[in-house]
Amino acid sequence: MSANDEKACLKVRLTVEEKTKLEYDAALCGLTQAEYFRQICLGKRPRPKQPPEFWELLDTLYEIHDKLERLTAYCPEAAEECSRLENIVLFLQGVA
Repeated sequence: MSANDEKACLKVRLTVEEKTKLEYDAALCGLTQAEYFRQICLGKRPRPKQPPEFWELLDTLYEIHDKLERLTAYCPEAAEECSRLENIVLFLQGVA
């Protein structure tokens, strides 16, 4: 183990409310409390873990987009809907 890999123990006193929030936020992100705290100390802001339904929705939107894109050869108006759908998917990916 190199000097950079050494671990140090840190004891922190929190109010019950602060501890509850830390536990909740870490669980929401799918992280241990220690990993959540480490990421915050490194200037990162852990994002909540999305439920499986979110990923299923994205997959469905990708499928709809692909089908719409194939229709643009026959119906040029579908290109506008493709563009709108792309923007929605990009927005959702930013949330994830």
